[in-house]
Amino acid sequence: MQFLMLLATPGPTELHKRVLDAMCKQVVSHRGPELRELYTSLVEKFRKLLKTDGSVFVLACSATGGIECAVSNIINKGDKVLSPVFGVFSERFAEAAKFYGAEITYLNIKPQTAPTPEIIKGALDEGTYDVALLVYNETSTGVASRDFHEILKACKERNVLVAVDAVSAAGGLPLKIDSWGIDICVIGSHKCYAGPPGLSIITVSEDAWNKIRSSRRPFYFDLIKYKKFYEENRETPFTPAVNLMYGMNEALNIVLEYGADNWMRRHMDFANSIYEVLEKANVKLFAEKEYRSPTTISISLPNNVTDSEIIEELRIKHGVVVAGGMGNMKGSLIRVANMGNLSVEKTVKVYDAILDVMSFKVDGINRQAVEALGESLRKMGYR
Repeated sequence: MQFLMLLATPGPTELHKRVLDAMCKQVVSHRGPELRELYTSLVEKFRKLLKTDGSVFVLACSATGGIECAVSNIINKGDKVLSPVFGVFSERFAEAAKFYGAEITYLNIKPQTAPTPEIIKGALDEGTYDVALLVYNETSTGVASRDFHEILKACKERNVLVAVDAVSAAGGLPLKIDSWGIDICVIGSHKCYAGPPGLSIITVSEDAWNKIRSSRRPFYFDLIKYKKFYEENRETPFTPAVNLMYGMNEALNIVLEYGADNWMRRHMDFANSIYEVLEKANVKLFAEKEYRSPTTISISLPNNVTDSEIIEELRIKHGVVVAGGMGNMKGSLIRVANMGNLSVEKTVKVYDAILDVMSFKVDGINRQAVEALGESLRKMGYR
Protein backbone atom coordinates (compact mmCIF):
# COMPACT_ATOMS: atom_id res chain seq x y z
CA MET A 1 0.00 0.00 0.00
CA GLN A 2 1.41 3.38 -0.97
CA PHE A 3 2.26 5.70 1.93
CA LEU A 4 0.14 8.84 1.71
CA MET A 5 2.20 12.01 2.01
CA LEU A 6 0.89 15.19 3.63
CA LEU A 7 1.14 17.79 0.87
CA ALA A 8 2.16 21.23 2.16
CA THR A 9 3.57 22.81 -1.00
CA PRO A 10 2.27 26.27 -1.99
CA GLY A 11 0.35 24.78 -4.87
CA PRO A 12 -0.88 22.27 -5.68
CA THR A 13 -2.69 21.75 -2.39
CA GLU A 14 -4.50 18.71 -1.03
CA LEU A 15 -7.94 18.05 -2.48
CA HIS A 16 -11.08 17.44 -0.46
CA LYS A 17 -12.70 14.02 -0.96
CA ARG A 18 -15.74 15.76 -2.46
CA VAL A 19 -13.48 17.28 -5.11
CA LEU A 20 -11.88 13.91 -5.88
CA ASP A 21 -15.30 12.30 -6.20
CA ALA A 22 -16.52 15.07 -8.50
CA MET A 23 -13.56 14.55 -10.81
CA CYS A 24 -14.49 10.88 -11.20
CA LYS A 25 -17.70 11.69 -13.07
CA GLN A 26 -18.01 10.44 -16.62
CA VAL A 27 -16.85 13.02 -19.14
CA VAL A 28 -19.53 14.86 -21.11
CA SER A 29 -19.62 16.52 -24.52
CA HIS A 30 -18.04 19.95 -24.48
CA ARG A 31 -20.82 21.09 -26.84
CA GLY A 32 -23.70 19.76 -24.79
CA PRO A 33 -26.06 21.17 -22.14
CA GLU A 34 -24.23 19.51 -19.24
CA LEU A 35 -21.03 21.38 -20.01
CA ARG A 36 -22.87 24.66 -20.54
CA GLU A 37 -24.48 24.31 -17.13
CA LEU A 38 -21.14 23.44 -15.51
CA TYR A 39 -19.27 26.31 -17.13
CA THR A 40 -21.99 28.82 -16.23
CA SER A 41 -21.93 27.59 -12.64
CA LEU A 42 -18.17 28.07 -12.43
CA VAL A 43 -18.27 31.56 -13.93
CA GLU A 44 -21.02 32.75 -11.59
CA LYS A 45 -19.27 31.33 -8.53
CA PHE A 46 -16.00 33.01 -9.45
CA ARG A 47 -17.84 36.28 -10.06
CA LYS A 48 -19.27 36.08 -6.56
CA LEU A 49 -15.96 35.17 -4.92
CA LEU A 50 -13.89 37.72 -6.84
CA LYS A 51 -16.53 40.45 -6.51
CA THR A 52 -16.87 41.23 -10.20
CA ASP A 53 -19.69 41.70 -12.68
CA GLY A 54 -17.20 41.56 -15.54
CA SER A 55 -16.06 38.74 -17.81
CA VAL A 56 -14.64 35.58 -16.24
CA PHE A 57 -13.11 32.73 -18.21
CA VAL A 58 -11.79 29.33 -17.16
CA LEU A 59 -8.76 28.31 -19.21
CA ALA A 60 -7.37 24.81 -19.66
CA CYS A 61 -3.80 25.63 -18.65
CA SER A 62 -1.54 26.30 -15.69
CA ALA A 63 -1.55 29.67 -13.94
CA THR A 64 1.51 30.59 -16.01
CA GLY A 65 -0.62 29.96 -19.08
CA GLY A 66 -3.11 32.42 -17.61
CA ILE A 67 -0.33 34.99 -17.25
CA GLU A 68 0.63 34.51 -20.89
CA CYS A 69 -3.03 34.83 -21.88
CA ALA A 70 -3.24 38.14 -20.03
CA VAL A 71 -0.13 39.77 -21.49
CA SER A 72 -0.64 38.43 -25.01
CA ASN A 73 -4.06 40.05 -25.15
CA ILE A 74 -3.25 43.47 -23.71
CA ILE A 75 0.35 44.07 -24.82
CA ASN A 76 1.19 45.65 -28.15
CA LYS A 77 4.73 46.03 -29.43
CA GLY A 78 6.24 49.17 -27.96
CA ASP A 79 3.85 49.45 -25.01
CA LYS A 80 5.48 51.05 -21.97
CA VAL A 81 5.12 48.65 -19.06
CA LEU A 82 5.99 49.10 -15.38
CA SER A 83 6.92 45.85 -13.68
CA PRO A 84 7.89 45.65 -10.00
CA VAL A 85 10.13 42.60 -9.55
CA PHE A 86 10.60 40.99 -6.14
CA GLY A 87 10.67 37.26 -6.90
CA VAL A 88 10.46 34.60 -9.58
CA PHE A 89 6.81 35.07 -10.51
CA SER A 90 6.95 38.86 -10.77
CA GLU A 91 10.01 38.40 -12.98
CA ARG A 92 8.12 35.88 -15.16
CA PHE A 93 5.25 38.34 -15.54
CA ALA A 94 7.67 40.90 -16.96
CA GLU A 95 9.43 38.39 -19.21
CA ALA A 96 6.12 37.23 -20.66
CA ALA A 97 5.22 40.83 -21.55
CA LYS A 98 8.69 41.42 -22.98
CA PHE A 99 8.20 38.43 -25.28
CA TYR A 100 5.18 40.19 -26.81
CA GLY A 101 7.12 43.37 -27.46
CA ALA A 102 6.63 45.42 -24.30
CA GLU A 103 9.24 47.96 -23.31
CA ILE A 104 9.72 47.03 -19.66
CA THR A 105 10.77 49.32 -16.85
CA TYR A 106 11.90 46.94 -14.12
CA LEU A 107 11.35 48.20 -10.60
CA ASN A 108 13.63 45.99 -8.53
CA ILE A 109 12.46 45.53 -4.95
CA LYS A 110 14.16 43.72 -2.07
CA PRO A 111 12.74 40.17 -2.10
CA GLN A 112 11.98 40.21 1.64
CA THR A 113 9.50 43.01 0.92
CA ALA A 114 6.80 43.88 -1.60
CA PRO A 115 5.78 46.98 -3.56
CA THR A 116 4.23 49.77 -1.52
CA PRO A 117 1.91 52.55 -2.75
CA GLU A 118 4.72 55.08 -2.24
CA ILE A 119 7.18 53.11 -4.37
CA ILE A 120 4.66 52.64 -7.18
CA LYS A 121 3.49 56.27 -7.11
CA GLY A 122 7.09 57.42 -7.35
CA ALA A 123 7.78 55.18 -10.35
CA LEU A 124 4.55 56.22 -12.10
CA ASP A 125 5.36 59.90 -11.64
CA GLU A 126 8.78 59.47 -13.22
CA GLY A 127 7.49 58.00 -16.48
CA THR A 128 4.48 57.37 -18.70
CA TYR A 129 3.12 53.84 -18.84
CA ASP A 130 0.44 51.95 -20.74
CA VAL A 131 0.32 48.92 -18.43
CA ALA A 132 1.42 47.95 -14.93
CA LEU A 133 2.08 44.30 -14.10
CA LEU A 134 1.45 43.67 -10.41
CA VAL A 135 1.91 40.51 -8.35
CA TYR A 136 -0.27 40.59 -5.25
CA ASN A 137 1.33 37.68 -3.41
CA GLU A 138 4.80 36.50 -4.52
CA THR A 139 4.74 32.72 -4.00
CA SER A 140 8.48 32.30 -4.53
CA THR A 141 9.40 34.44 -1.51
CA GLY A 142 6.32 34.40 0.71
CA VAL A 143 5.66 38.14 0.63
CA ALA A 144 2.46 40.09 -0.04
CA SER A 145 1.51 43.68 -0.79
CA ARG A 146 -0.65 44.64 2.17
CA ASP A 147 -1.92 47.97 0.71
CA PHE A 148 -2.57 46.49 -2.69
CA HIS A 149 -5.79 48.42 -3.34
CA GLU A 150 -3.87 51.70 -2.85
CA ILE A 151 -1.32 50.61 -5.45
CA LEU A 152 -4.14 49.88 -7.88
CA LYS A 153 -5.72 53.25 -7.14
CA ALA A 154 -2.46 55.03 -7.97
CA CYS A 155 -2.30 53.25 -11.33
CA LYS A 156 -5.91 53.96 -12.26
CA GLU A 157 -5.58 57.64 -11.33
CA ARG A 158 -2.87 57.85 -13.97
CA ASN A 159 -4.88 55.92 -16.60
CA VAL A 160 -2.54 52.94 -16.47
CA LEU A 161 -4.10 49.57 -17.35
CA VAL A 162 -3.55 47.12 -14.50
CA ALA A 163 -2.83 43.41 -14.92
CA VAL A 164 -2.68 41.44 -11.67
CA ASP A 165 -1.23 38.08 -10.73
CA ALA A 166 -3.43 37.00 -7.82
CA VAL A 167 -2.63 33.32 -8.34
CA SER A 168 -1.74 32.60 -4.70
CA ALA A 169 -3.69 35.53 -3.20
CA ALA A 170 -7.28 34.86 -4.27
CA GLY A 171 -9.12 33.15 -1.43
CA GLY A 172 -6.46 33.96 1.16
CA LEU A 173 -6.27 37.75 0.90
CA PRO A 174 -8.93 40.41 0.27
CA LEU A 175 -9.63 40.78 -3.45
CA LYS A 176 -12.28 43.02 -5.01
CA ILE A 177 -11.87 43.04 -8.76
CA ASP A 178 -14.38 45.75 -9.69
CA SER A 179 -14.17 48.22 -6.81
CA TRP A 180 -10.36 48.07 -6.82
CA GLY A 181 -10.22 48.72 -10.56
CA ILE A 182 -8.37 45.58 -11.65
CA ASP A 183 -8.43 45.34 -15.44
CA ILE A 184 -7.21 41.82 -15.95
CA CYS A 185 -6.61 39.34 -13.15
CA VAL A 186 -5.22 35.80 -13.16
CA ILE A 187 -5.72 33.21 -10.44
CA GLY A 188 -4.87 29.53 -10.20
CA SER A 189 -7.24 26.66 -9.50
CA HIS A 190 -4.82 24.84 -7.20
CA LYS A 191 -3.99 27.38 -4.51
CA CYS A 192 -6.27 28.87 -1.82
CA TYR A 193 -9.49 27.65 -3.44
CA ALA A 194 -8.11 24.08 -3.29
CA GLY A 195 -9.14 22.93 -6.73
CA PRO A 196 -7.20 20.56 -9.00
CA PRO A 197 -4.15 21.91 -10.83
CA GLY A 198 -4.50 22.57 -14.54
CA LEU A 199 -6.98 25.45 -14.73
CA SER A 200 -6.40 29.18 -14.82
CA ILE A 201 -9.10 31.75 -14.21
CA ILE A 202 -8.95 35.18 -15.80
CA THR A 203 -11.14 38.25 -15.31
CA VAL A 204 -11.45 41.10 -17.81
CA SER A 205 -12.73 44.67 -17.27
CA GLU A 206 -14.32 46.92 -19.88
CA ASP A 207 -11.13 49.03 -20.03
CA ALA A 208 -9.19 45.85 -20.73
CA TRP A 209 -11.63 44.90 -23.52
CA ASN A 210 -10.98 48.26 -25.17
CA LYS A 211 -7.26 47.47 -25.20
CA ILE A 212 -7.76 43.87 -26.28
CA ARG A 213 -9.87 44.81 -29.30
CA SER A 214 -6.99 46.85 -30.69
CA SER A 215 -4.30 44.27 -29.89
CA ARG A 216 -2.74 41.60 -32.06
CA ARG A 217 -4.08 38.62 -30.16
CA PRO A 218 -2.77 35.02 -30.05
CA PHE A 219 -4.67 32.10 -31.57
CA TYR A 220 -5.41 29.80 -28.62
CA PHE A 221 -5.58 32.50 -25.94
CA ASP A 222 -7.61 35.01 -27.97
CA LEU A 223 -9.98 36.38 -25.33
CA ILE A 224 -12.34 37.76 -27.97
CA LYS A 225 -13.01 34.14 -28.97
CA TYR A 226 -13.64 33.16 -25.35
CA LYS A 227 -16.04 36.09 -24.95
CA LYS A 228 -17.93 35.24 -28.13
CA PHE A 229 -18.30 31.55 -27.30
CA TYR A 230 -19.43 32.22 -23.74
CA GLU A 231 -21.93 34.94 -24.58
CA GLU A 232 -23.45 33.02 -27.49
CA ASN A 233 -23.50 29.45 -26.16
CA ARG A 234 -21.95 29.31 -22.66
CA GLU A 235 -19.12 27.29 -24.18
CA THR A 236 -15.35 27.51 -24.63
CA PRO A 237 -13.78 27.93 -28.08
CA PHE A 238 -11.65 24.80 -27.59
CA THR A 239 -12.10 21.53 -25.72
CA PRO A 240 -12.09 22.32 -21.97
CA ALA A 241 -10.69 20.21 -19.14
CA VAL A 242 -14.12 18.86 -18.24
CA ASN A 243 -13.23 16.73 -15.22
CA LEU A 244 -11.00 19.43 -13.76
CA MET A 245 -13.96 21.78 -14.08
CA TYR A 246 -16.14 19.30 -12.17
CA GLY A 247 -13.52 19.27 -9.41
CA MET A 248 -13.16 23.05 -9.39
CA ASN A 249 -16.90 23.52 -9.20
CA GLU A 250 -17.11 21.30 -6.13
CA ALA A 251 -14.13 23.06 -4.53
CA LEU A 252 -15.98 26.37 -4.91
CA ASN A 253 -19.12 24.80 -3.42
CA ILE A 254 -17.06 23.98 -0.33
CA VAL A 255 -15.72 27.54 -0.12
CA LEU A 256 -19.17 29.10 -0.51
CA GLU A 257 -20.73 26.74 2.05
CA TYR A 258 -18.03 27.79 4.52
CA GLY A 259 -18.49 31.44 3.57
CA ALA A 260 -16.04 33.34 1.36
CA ASP A 261 -15.09 35.85 4.07
CA ASN A 262 -14.71 33.07 6.65
CA TRP A 263 -12.53 31.13 4.21
CA MET A 264 -10.20 34.10 3.77
CA ARG A 265 -10.18 34.89 7.50
CA ARG A 266 -9.19 31.29 8.26
CA HIS A 267 -6.11 31.67 6.06
CA MET A 268 -5.13 34.87 7.86
CA ASP A 269 -5.81 33.49 11.36
CA PHE A 270 -3.81 30.33 10.68
CA ALA A 271 -0.94 32.41 9.28
CA ASN A 272 -0.83 34.72 12.29
CA SER A 273 -0.69 31.76 14.67
CA ILE A 274 1.97 30.00 12.59
CA TYR A 275 4.20 33.07 12.45
CA GLU A 276 3.85 33.61 16.20
CA VAL A 277 4.86 30.03 16.93
CA LEU A 278 7.80 30.12 14.52
CA GLU A 279 9.10 33.29 16.13
CA LYS A 280 8.91 31.64 19.57
CA ALA A 281 10.70 28.63 18.10
CA ASN A 282 13.59 30.91 17.02
CA VAL A 283 13.03 30.14 13.35
CA LYS A 284 14.38 32.77 10.98
CA LEU A 285 11.60 33.93 8.68
CA PHE A 286 12.53 35.18 5.23
CA ALA A 287 9.93 37.94 4.74
CA GLU A 288 10.03 41.12 6.78
CA LYS A 289 7.17 41.17 9.27
CA GLU A 290 4.89 43.72 7.58
CA TYR A 291 5.14 41.89 4.24
CA ARG A 292 4.64 38.28 5.36
CA SER A 293 2.26 36.33 3.16
CA PRO A 294 -0.75 34.66 4.79
CA THR A 295 -0.70 31.91 2.16
CA THR A 296 2.99 31.04 1.75
CA ILE A 297 5.27 30.74 4.79
CA SER A 298 8.95 31.18 3.85
CA ILE A 299 11.65 29.99 6.27
CA SER A 300 15.31 31.00 5.87
CA LEU A 301 18.04 28.44 6.37
CA PRO A 302 21.63 28.99 7.57
CA ASN A 303 24.46 28.74 5.05
CA ASN A 304 25.43 25.22 6.19
CA VAL A 305 21.94 23.79 5.57
CA THR A 306 20.23 23.41 2.19
CA ASP A 307 16.55 23.26 1.40
CA SER A 308 16.99 19.85 -0.24
CA GLU A 309 18.27 18.39 3.06
CA ILE A 310 15.24 19.64 4.98
CA ILE A 311 12.80 18.61 2.25
CA GLU A 312 14.24 15.09 2.04
CA GLU A 313 14.15 14.50 5.79
CA LEU A 314 10.61 15.86 6.09
CA ARG A 315 9.50 13.48 3.36
CA ILE A 316 11.28 10.38 4.66
CA LYS A 317 10.92 10.88 8.42
CA HIS A 318 7.51 12.53 8.63
CA GLY A 319 5.75 12.05 5.30
CA VAL A 320 5.45 15.82 4.87
CA VAL A 321 6.09 17.52 1.51
CA VAL A 322 7.14 21.18 1.37
CA ALA A 323 8.82 23.27 -1.34
CA GLY A 324 12.30 24.73 -1.60
CA GLY A 325 13.53 28.10 -2.71
CA MET A 326 13.32 29.37 -6.28
CA GLY A 327 15.57 31.56 -8.40
CA ASN A 328 18.16 33.41 -6.33
CA MET A 329 16.65 31.88 -3.19
CA LYS A 330 17.15 28.31 -4.39
CA GLY A 331 18.78 26.25 -1.67
CA SER A 332 18.43 28.88 1.05
CA LEU A 333 14.80 28.62 2.19
CA ILE A 334 11.80 26.33 2.42
CA ARG A 335 8.25 27.37 1.53
CA VAL A 336 5.19 25.96 3.23
CA ALA A 337 1.59 26.29 2.08
CA ASN A 338 -1.08 27.86 4.24
CA MET A 339 -3.71 27.31 1.58
CA GLY A 340 -6.97 25.61 0.90
CA ASN A 341 -8.51 22.96 3.16
CA LEU A 342 -6.72 23.99 6.33
CA SER A 343 -7.10 21.91 9.47
CA VAL A 344 -5.57 22.24 12.92
CA GLU A 345 -4.40 18.62 12.97
CA LYS A 346 -2.56 18.81 9.66
CA THR A 347 -1.08 22.23 10.36
CA VAL A 348 0.30 21.12 13.72
CA LYS A 349 1.72 17.97 12.13
CA VAL A 350 3.51 19.99 9.43
CA TYR A 351 5.16 22.42 11.85
CA ASP A 352 5.97 19.74 14.42
CA ALA A 353 7.80 17.94 11.62
CA ILE A 354 9.58 21.10 10.44
CA LEU A 355 10.76 22.02 13.94
CA ASP A 356 11.85 18.43 14.59
CA VAL A 357 14.01 18.29 11.46
CA MET A 358 15.38 21.80 11.92
CA SER A 359 16.25 21.18 15.58
CA PHE A 360 18.93 18.70 14.48
CA LYS A 361 20.40 21.05 11.86
CA VAL A 362 19.91 24.60 13.10
CA ASP A 363 21.16 25.90 16.45
CA GLY A 364 18.69 27.32 18.94
CA ILE A 365 15.46 25.85 17.58
CA ASN A 366 12.80 25.51 20.29
CA ARG A 367 10.83 22.51 19.15
CA GLN A 368 8.40 22.70 22.08
CA ALA A 369 7.00 25.99 20.77
CA VAL A 370 4.76 24.04 18.38
CA GLU A 371 2.62 22.90 21.31
CA ALA A 372 1.00 26.35 21.38
CA LEU A 373 -0.10 26.18 17.74
CA GLY A 374 -3.01 23.79 18.11
CA GLU A 375 -4.16 25.48 21.31
CA SER A 376 -4.12 28.91 19.65
CA LEU A 377 -6.14 27.77 16.64
CA ARG A 378 -8.67 25.81 18.68
CA LYS A 379 -9.28 28.82 20.92
CA MET A 380 -10.39 30.66 17.78
CA GLY A 381 -12.87 27.87 17.05
CA TYR A 382 -10.94 26.05 14.34
CA ARG A 383 -10.74 22.29 14.03
